[in-house]
Amino acid sequence: MLSIDKTTTSTEETSLYAKSLASAFNPGRIYGFRGEMASGKTTFIKGILSGLDFNGMVNSPTFTLINEYEANERVIHIDCYREKSISRWIQLGIIEYFNSN
Repeated sequence: MLSIDKTTTSTEETSLYAKSLASAFNPGRIYGFRGEMASGKTTFIKGILSGLDFNGMVNSPTFTLINEYEANERVIHIDCYREKSISRWIQLGIIEYFNSN
């Protein structure tokens, strides 16, 4: 498992850094991002999506739990912060997301 610990100093820097990594992301793989609320995880996802030629609106899935984006590759952005129960995630269909790639 690869772990990257990178500190950026602005939303622009975070987005550009993520965009520079977009080509290294592999379709069908699962990537996890950890951080406190408002630490820049969605900004990072916006950068990844920008690097995958997605030009639409990107929102945090904090309240929707799951957002899907059709870029050069399909990106499923899941926020596990609010829902801690694995049985609830199974009810929501999380296994189908992992098996759909």
